Amino acid sequence: MSDFNRARFFHFLPEGQTLGWTPHAWLVFLPVLFVQPALQPTSAIAWAWFGGGAALFVASYFRVHWASGQELRAHVVFQAALGVALSPVNPGAYVLFTYAASAGARARRTREAIAWILGVAAIGVGAAAAAHAPFSYSIGDAMFTLLIGGVSLQRAQTDRANERLRVANEEIERLAAIAERERIARDLHDLLGHTLSLIVLKSELASRLAERDVTRAVREIRDVETVSRAALEEVRDAIRGFRPRLDTELARARQLLNTGGISVVVDWAIASDDFTGWEPVAETLALALREAATNIARHSGARRATIRAWRNPSPHSLHLELTDDGVGGRAGAPKEGNGLRGMRERIEALSGTLTVDAAHTGTRLTVALPLRAVAPTRAALRVVGA
Repeated sequence: MSDFNRARFFHFLPEGQTLGWTPHAWLVFLPVLFVQPALQPTSAIAWAWFGGGAALFVASYFRVHWASGQELRAHVVFQAALGVALSPVNPGAYVLFTYAASAGARARRTREAIAWILGVAAIGVGAAAAAHAPFSYSIGDAMFTLLIGGVSLQRAQTDRANERLRVANEEIERLAAIAERERIARDLHDLLGHTLSLIVLKSELASRLAERDVTRAVREIRDVETVSRAALEEVRDAIRGFRPRLDTELARARQLLNTGGISVVVDWAIASDDFTGWEPVAETLALALREAATNIARHSGARRATIRAWRNPSPHSLHLELTDDGVGGRAGAPKEGNGLRGMRERIEALSGTLTVDAAHTGTRLTVALPLRAVAPTRAALRVVGA
């Protein structure tokens, strides 16, 4: 059936048509137009008249599925006029009013569609009266026209609703794909930026130590191998959906900064289990810590750095702050790049704020993330290290 629908009978119907084979099936009523000529002696001229009218109707019938607006109205009028022209000499022509009502039901506005259905039914009754057809015949024809017109109206409305739903679903899928690509890009940047920086620093350190401390140089190279293997696993995690841990990122940040020759002071006044129920907050803080530490190691030229984290009871929020004594706002300091922009997007998505204060010397980066509810009280872990 799918191949049948795609063929669309030589493209008589537009692509995306949801009616399938039913427009062709509705033509089963058209042979009624030839019942009387077949049962009674009919001249060749009459046969040509009926056959030509049927051919014109079929062309109009299929065109209706492509038409809208003024063109659709013209086809409704044409089909009804054809019924009026043929019905005095052929009672079977009343079937054309049914098709005209069905075409009118395709009007975009419901009120217009109803007006077409009622108008065509009235024209059919008038044509039957003018031809002196039995009253019961006129009423039956009118009822059938109204019935088919109503069914066609309901189907047209359903098709339009389905089309809107299809377009909306396609838009949702498109936006979801964009969001997923952006997520993967941010995760890869956050992961690889930190890890590759650590690999570069350790490789440079191993190169400097190669001639005077071979043992330590070998240890650094082995660390590079370990970090590289971890990077491969992190890339896989990013594709699946990266879920960083705050305690792990804190240890990595200290390792990265220490490897770069930057002494680190950590003042950490929150516990890992304080994030129960707030996992997105913990993950966002972890990624912010990773990005900020990477920027300090890469760009700051700092000798000292401080990492602080604390919970503010009123308003209830978590704060992360990194400071360094590097180049800060002096000429040549890096501008806000993709990493910082990605960090800002993650934080603002949780209604948080990111503040970067680049003084003449040094930089202070502060992240504040609100907590929606009060967590159970737990003993805080306070670490002060160098």
